[in-house]
Amino acid sequence: MRLLSVAMIVKNEEHNIERALNSIKDIADEIVIVDTGSTDKTVEIARKYTDKVYFHPWKNDFSEARNNSLKYPTCEWVLILDADEEVSDEFKVNIRKFLEKLPRDVNTIYLPTISYLDWDLKKTEVTSTPRIFRNGTVYYQNIVHNQPVYKAKVAHANFSILHYGYIWTRKLKKQKYERTRNLIKEHLENTKSENDRLYYLIQLYKTERIGGQRHLASKVAYETYQVLRNSSKVPAIAFEFMYIFSLELSTVGMFETAQELLEKVMSVVPKYPDPYFAMVFLCYKKQDWQGVLSWREKFIQKVDEASKIVEKFEWTIMSFKEISTADLFGCLAALKTNDYSTFNNIASKLANQGTFSNEQIVQLVLDEIASQDLSKIIEGTKNILQYCLKNRIAVKVDKLVEAIAEQRAVFHSELLLQFKLSDFSKLILERLQTKKDLLLKFINHGDLLDIVKKERIRGLIFIYSLLNDDEKEQFLRNLTEHADQDLMGCIHALFGDLYLKQAKFLDALRNYRKSVELFPELSRFIKPILDDLKTKFDPSIDGVFDELYKFYMESLELPIDIAKYCEDKADKLFLISESDVALYVSAIHTKDNDKKLWLLERIKSPEKFPMYYYRLAKIFEKKDKAKALEFHIKAVEANEKLADINLGVYNFTGLYPSIVPPWTKNNDEIVWVGNISEKISCLGIIHPVRVWKRSKEGFIYATPFPSDEALKEYEKREKETYKTSILKYRKQDLYNILAELKWNDVKIFENQEEYDPILKELGIIVDEKSNNQILHSVLNQQPDFEKFIKAKTVLLIHFFPDLSDESDLVWYYPAFRVFWDLPTLKKKVQSIGYRLVTYGMYQSNLRYALIECD
Repeated sequence: MRLLSVAMIVKNEEHNIERALNSIKDIADEIVIVDTGSTDKTVEIARKYTDKVYFHPWKNDFSEARNNSLKYPTCEWVLILDADEEVSDEFKVNIRKFLEKLPRDVNTIYLPTISYLDWDLKKTEVTSTPRIFRNGTVYYQNIVHNQPVYKAKVAHANFSILHYGYIWTRKLKKQKYERTRNLIKEHLENTKSENDRLYYLIQLYKTERIGGQRHLASKVAYETYQVLRNSSKVPAIAFEFMYIFSLELSTVGMFETAQELLEKVMSVVPKYPDPYFAMVFLCYKKQDWQGVLSWREKFIQKVDEASKIVEKFEWTIMSFKEISTADLFGCLAALKTNDYSTFNNIASKLANQGTFSNEQIVQLVLDEIASQDLSKIIEGTKNILQYCLKNRIAVKVDKLVEAIAEQRAVFHSELLLQFKLSDFSKLILERLQTKKDLLLKFINHGDLLDIVKKERIRGLIFIYSLLNDDEKEQFLRNLTEHADQDLMGCIHALFGDLYLKQAKFLDALRNYRKSVELFPELSRFIKPILDDLKTKFDPSIDGVFDELYKFYMESLELPIDIAKYCEDKADKLFLISESDVALYVSAIHTKDNDKKLWLLERIKSPEKFPMYYYRLAKIFEKKDKAKALEFHIKAVEANEKLADINLGVYNFTGLYPSIVPPWTKNNDEIVWVGNISEKISCLGIIHPVRVWKRSKEGFIYATPFPSDEALKEYEKREKETYKTSILKYRKQDLYNILAELKWNDVKIFENQEEYDPILKELGIIVDEKSNNQILHSVLNQQPDFEKFIKAKTVLLIHFFPDLSDESDLVWYYPAFRVFWDLPTLKKKVQSIGYRLVTYGMYQSNLRYALIECD
């Protein structure tokens, strides 16, 4: 009797079948093919390899067709093979000797099937299934994903079958999905067996995941999960489902359910590696970095053990393809926990053995590397990059390039240049190699003339300030072709400066005079130079540029908004230039206050930047309020325009009437500090730099503490400037407060005209003899507001800032001098013989309290 038959069922497999038949033609004694209705060249190809081609009509039942194919083999052993498979080289070399040596009581052979999942044949899954049977000892059941019913005894052999059926075109994927889904659903409707139902639910879940809609797969998954929870026994087919579903659960944050499934699988089959990888993923989603490292170690151990006995796993092992992914999660976890030794070790393994993995995970690792101290992970970083190149993983390394430049790490640019880099990253690497200042090469892609065309004189002044002396003359000459009259006047003034420094006095005079002729407004800058030259021809005389720069910087931070010419890299300019401008622009555009400070402190000539000290003050407002105050004062003294940031009308004079109340202490707690003119103009009468302190009594007060005279003048100017108060009570809130009180009369109070319409609507009359009174602005201006209380029942209305929000407008209102929180206010009214009846809040900053004298 001959040794080995191959049995196949096929239909329209012309694109696959020749590969399968080629792989077995030299090792099989007999090839049996049952065609179930091909309309392509499948049968024609099959007949080149065997004359045992049979025909059987398709009856929507894979097992029925498979059982029909088992009628024809005549050899001792039968190998079940599909057209989208082929046998491996190990199979070809070893299978016949293996079968010949088997004892008579062995009837079934398990073989591993390696399923390729992508066209590059890099992603795989492995499962061990019964594939070879002693002739006459097996039959199949189930209409789809047919399963063999076979006889013991079972043997395992590690000779792989290679499966290509999961690499589908979109058309074939749709066809297979619709066919398989319909067959499974039909069977589920008819089955009565719980085990049968579970089996087909899992097959339906896998089918929906591959070709269906996500919500349909999720619905089936949850139904399957409920069946499993109520099942006393977990069949092998469920292990794969529990692994896949646990990954989905972890993805959406259902960690407890995912862990429950995984622990159940590990308790039943502790050598199965898949749940260990799923635990790595679960810990990653939870950001349990120590858990990631621990479970990765366990996963790698289980993979090593399973790979030696893969033929004994009678279900799919999917995690073999995830080894590199687990390593990448390990790299990420090691970085997050500052375990640099572990990171370097795993990265080395990836460089040498790692296969393709999810690009997003690799990108996460690279981005995390960029946030670390590179000096400790240089080798590991190189290995990660080499791993990417080896596996052609498309990642962005721009953040890493920036980190290398920022940290001044020693790194080989050649490795980074093998990746796709932004133009900015290329400039960074060029600067690292050449040490050249590349700011002008970068801004506006190096088109400096275009900047001057758009920004005119301000653009000229700005670009000129960045040029080296040997670049200035050529730049001016290139610009003359594109300049209008005013711009040409400035160009001649700058030529005059150049010639003055070169002691070419006649050329200097000629250009200065031409400048005034073209642009008469420049006369006030040039006349002092001409007067100096009348006294003595001296090349050390100051030229016109510095005065022009100051003039065009007035009320500005820089002559032009350079950020709009820097794409999105304004905060990174310090990586390509050490110039003060690059440092300053980077500082004002970065969100990291520590980096802002680091950049500003590196500037060599801070006096060139009118907002320099203001920028420093803003950094310290949260971290060191005393320091912030120091810089805010310095800022308005250095730049008078900062006394009125909001309107830009009033310069800093230093003359702001204020008093020092006797209850203030130098060591009172600073609650808030800032330049209040950022949001509300101080109108030239209130000091723009304000500190809010908490007194020993508990109320919050302003310093400088504006005098009563200053407040009156401010209120007068406020009405002239804004026509109405910046901070007003909403009529709706006033109406609600007064309506709740149900007063019939009220004593005259300040700003009565604001209340008149509401009082009339509510029927409340104004009566100087009334026992009811309203006080509002007094509370925010007078710490001794009790002097204004003239009635038995008093409604106190006042503003109070959100203490957690330093940008709250209430902090900035110039006319406020005092804030009262509830405990302090309660204590205050009790001290004057009143009790607090009720209190509340309407709009976010409006507080009210009703007090009454016993």
